[in-house]
This record gives sequence, structure tokens and C-alpha cells, in this order.
Amino acid sequence: MKKVFFFICSLIIMMSGNMTSLHAAEDIPKQKSNHMLMTKKEFKEWLFDQQVDRKISLIQQHHTWAPSYKRFNGSNHLELLRGMEKYHTKEMGWSHIAQNITTFPDGMIAVSRPLDIAPEGTIGDQANAEGITIENLGNFDKGHDKMTKEQKDTIIYITALLSLKFGLKPSIDTITYHHWWHIKTGERVLDNAASNEVKSCPGTGFFGGNSTESAKKYFYPLVREKMKTIKNL
Repeated sequence: MKKVFFFICSLIIMMSGNMTSLHAAEDIPKQKSNHMLMTKKEFKEWLFDQQVDRKISLIQQHHTWAPSYKRFNGSNHLELLRGMEKYHTKEMGWSHIAQNITTFPDGMIAVSRPLDIAPEGTIGDQANAEGITIENLGNFDKGHDKMTKEQKDTIIYITALLSLKFGLKPSIDTITYHHWWHIKTGERVLDNAASNEVKSCPGTGFFGGNSTESAKKYFYPLVREKMKTIKNL
């Protein structure tokens, strides 16, 4: 009888332990995504708390082209990111979603690919090796999506933050457009697009255009001014 009693007690304890483990497992939230969605303030706090061990010397500006604004409904950030990730991994054969950071029309920011991992994409290995990719959701070729003020402010802000974080002074050597790189050789061709295979990315209407002159005239001054503002806070 004592043996039976001890057996039953042991069985009850074992079952209780298994049930406890089961409930504990159910109580643990499941990770729903590899993508972290943040506000500008949250991104700033997150960024300056990061230790990045690889050298960063180049911030890349891109536009998604597709999906464009018509695909964004104000709440489907993660759905669109998963779609891009699926395309990049299944169709393009890349290891992860290509970009480190994505901006949205409502001003939100997503970090998908860790900053310690170099981006991938048709801009080429030279630009990617020491680069961070910012993918701006929208089609910013002239005649298509008109960039919202919220997204414009976010692009300037995070470019300024990244420049401060990695000690970069805005120039064609530190903030680059995809349009300036040959899509097959990965060589930087800058404004020699007529005789090279290049993309219009980040768009012919991106902050006044996609040439080096438009970047110098319309984009870099905004980034420099924002850097000063952030440093003076």
C-alpha cells in the first residue's frame, strides 16, 4: 500500500509539474515579427543605445517603388514589411529583408535587419559593405507619390541621427542615393546615368531630384540643420 501511495503521489507531482510548464509556456508571448516598429523618439533612444561593431561610413537612401502609397492603409506596416521580406528572400535569394531601416508615410520607422549586418541589394557590395540602408516606402518618381510631411521629417531626422551616431558629415561620400550606383557592376557612377544601367531610386522627385546636385542643394542642408538641432537639445 505504501508503494502504491508513493507512486500515486509521485504521479500527481509529475502531472502538476507538466501542467505548470504548459501554462508557463502559454503565458510567454510569442514573437510575431522580426521587425521593430518605432516612433522617431523611440528610434533615437534605441539607436544611441546600440553597439555596432562593424564600420559604418555610408547611409543609403532608397524608395520601395512598390509597394507605393496606395498599398499603405495606416496600420499595415508589418504586413508590408513581411511582403518585402518574402520577396527579398524567396525571389531575390537574399538572406533577410535587404534594408536595415524602413520609413512610412505616417512617419513611423521600422528596424528589420540588425545594424551589425550589412544590407543586401542591387546597389552592390561596395556600397553595402560599410553601409546602412534606409528604404522609404513609396514611389517618389515625379508624377507618382507626393511625400507626406511626416515621412519627410522622419527621413531627415533619422539620417541626421545616423550621421551623428557614426560621425559622418553629409556629403556624396557619406549619404548616397541608389541612382548613383551601377546595378550590375556595383560601381559608383554618380550622375553618369546616361551611359550606365542605374535605377531612378530613391526617385526623380526625392527631395528635389535624384542627382548629386539636388542632394547637395535640397537634402544635405536639411540633414545638417537637423544635426545641429539635435546636438543643441
